Amino acid sequence: MLTIFRNAFLILLITTTILLLIFLEITDLEISILELLSSEFNKLILLVVAEAVIAFVIAYTQKRDQERLQLFLEEQEQDPAQLSRLQKRTDSIGTLANALAQFTSSNNEVISDLMSQQRYLASILENLNDGICIVDKNGKVSVMNQATAKLFNIPESKASGQALAETIRHFKVQELWEQCKQTQLQQSIQMETSVKRNYLQCIATPLEPIENGNILLLFQDITRVHQLEIVRRDFVSNISHELRTPLTSLKLITETLQDGAMDDIDAQKRFLSQMETEIDNLTQLVQELLELSRIESGLFTLQKNPIQPCVLVRDAAQRMQVQAQRAGLDFSWECSLQLPLITADKSRLEQVLINLIHNAIKFTPPGGSILVKAEQEDKHIVFSVQDTGVGIPEQDIERIFERFYKTDRSRSQKGTGLGLSISRHLVEAHKGDIWVESGTHRGSTFYFSIPLT
Repeated sequence: MLTIFRNAFLILLITTTILLLIFLEITDLEISILELLSSEFNKLILLVVAEAVIAFVIAYTQKRDQERLQLFLEEQEQDPAQLSRLQKRTDSIGTLANALAQFTSSNNEVISDLMSQQRYLASILENLNDGICIVDKNGKVSVMNQATAKLFNIPESKASGQALAETIRHFKVQELWEQCKQTQLQQSIQMETSVKRNYLQCIATPLEPIENGNILLLFQDITRVHQLEIVRRDFVSNISHELRTPLTSLKLITETLQDGAMDDIDAQKRFLSQMETEIDNLTQLVQELLELSRIESGLFTLQKNPIQPCVLVRDAAQRMQVQAQRAGLDFSWECSLQLPLITADKSRLEQVLINLIHNAIKFTPPGGSILVKAEQEDKHIVFSVQDTGVGIPEQDIERIFERFYKTDRSRSQKGTGLGLSISRHLVEAHKGDIWVESGTHRGSTFYFSIPLT
């Protein structure tokens, strides 16, 4: 402000002096400058003081407007009217105000665009199913999304800003980060979390520029893929086992016949009967595999119609009654004719009941009993097949409806191990549920429920 005041005062003083000289020159007054200063000293002093006041006002105004521009630039002054008033000036302040207005407008657009992109990226980051974690060169977590916190059960207080070893407590993650940091190359491993026992694909990638030392850790949940791989291996193993038994039997029978059994009529008939049985087993296996494949791929349709539950129970029970009597079992069924109708595919649900009754007959010793029931529970009709057979070990109950799964006790029995899997798919296609209650040496009760019409 002092500089502005000095310059303004000097300009006014020089201007006044020049005007005074010009005035003396054009008026032809016979008086010298010294005589004028001596005679009009008081007036000249007042003039100088007035010029100093004017210079001060000019300096103050200039300084005030500069400070307002500075405050506006520092975002402490947000009144657009003040800036608009300054833009109307024709001096350097006005030029500076116009430049500041343009810069502010452009800067606001850039900031708005950056904030929009930041919100967009943050939204993507938080909604990713894959876990994202960025670790700096000092091993501290700078960014981590919600998926990572869920995978490793990390509390919000440790979401970021702490060391990687303290945030994700898994030694393989720490080793992966250290290896990527040393090699500056992408690294990947597969691991199992200790919390939820999920299988993860972990990828560590150095971020550009590499010299900053930031490393991106990507966590992909491959639990489902891992389970499908186990199912695939189990399927190949099970189908190989199921095919090997009848094929081996047919091979032995053929070799025995070739070795001279063809000449023994009784042995020939016995072996041909065994071959027919094994071929029937193979045929049943192939048919059930094809049916299960159609059901699982959704290539079959249900022919739904209103059905009385008792009719379904009666027809299935009558078809299996003779087989149960031959096995020496007490076979019965119960159902109230007052039960409401269900909308279902009768042949498919009858197939489910027959599968369950057939299993009950197969695993119930002579002298036992089988009871088939249908009753209403809330908005469902619950069908059940109860037997007094050998039962199912507790550790096998959760897997009993898997393809080819058999308990150790049933390995020597006939069957493909596909009946319960087919039944589960058929019940679920009717929007129902199927389950079992059992225990070793205390029989089994299979249930399935179908929603009411």
